[in-house]
Parts: sequence; structure tokens; C-alpha cells
Amino acid sequence: MGTTDNKPTPTEPTKLTKEQRLAQAREYAKQFKFDTLSPEELKKIRRNAYAYLL
Repeated sequence: MGTTDNKPTPTEPTKLTKEQRLAQAREYAKQFKFDTLSPEELKKIRRNAYAYLL
């Protein structure tokens, strides 16, 4: 019944530059190709995917 606090300390995530994050988002968005969606809908999905990665 020790009182030691051995809480794991979270490690800092690797900081990516804006360009690296954008490249990652574009690669992620390329995974989603739908023939039944309009170009505007695809843009919206890609924007959401980019926002998700940030």
C-alpha cells in the first residue's frame, strides 16, 4: 500500500510543419475515391480529412 505516484508522462508528439501536415492530409484524402459524389462533395470530404489530421 505505497503512496508513490507513478503516472506515465505523455511524450510530446512530433511537431510537423504546415507543409508536412498538408502532404499527409492529401495522401489521406486520396484513399477516398467515390464515383457517385460530385466534385464539390469530394472537396468537402478532403477538407474534413485535412481538419481531422490537424
